[in-house]
Amino acid sequence: MASRSSSSARDLSWLVAIDGAAVLGSFALACMTPFAALAAASALTLSRRAGIMAVLGAWLLNQIIGFGFLGYPTDPMTILRGVAIAVSTLAGFGVANAVRGSTGTLSLARMVAAIAGAFVAYEVVTYLTAMVLGGTENFTPAIVWMLARNDAMWFTGLMALYLALTAGAPSVFGRRPQLRLA
Repeated sequence: MASRSSSSARDLSWLVAIDGAAVLGSFALACMTPFAALAAASALTLSRRAGIMAVLGAWLLNQIIGFGFLGYPTDPMTILRGVAIAVSTLAGFGVANAVRGSTGTLSLARMVAAIAGAFVAYEVVTYLTAMVLGGTENFTPAIVWMLARNDAMWFTGLMALYLALTAGAPSVFGRRPQLRLA
């Protein structure tokens, strides 16, 4: 069994990789950053504490990029929406973490359930926020489907990256997990 410090170092390596992906996503996609994908990937691959740090780090980096470089308005409504994104992302993480369970086994079924659950939780909390702050018109089937595809593609890419990094650099990212269908 790995020591706590080596496990923490591996978590930190993958946390940095996830947050690096968030930075790329923030610059490339601005308001379409795949927070549900980041939440699901973090929940499945990191300890609970490191996963929460990863998603909050991704959110914070996104906000810094948005407000500091992409010119997001600094009015109270935009700031509240930013906070709502953090809450939505944590909700998605919580659902995906529950799907992970305690086995630590990575299965295709669990991965599909984690991204689907994280996406639904993220969208529900975001929609509830929009009911208060405005913006429910942005929840058309076409827009939600576009976001779902975006998150699914990012999640697939993140999980492929995780498997490649654990296979190629196990001393840095940990041993590659067993992958099962169910």
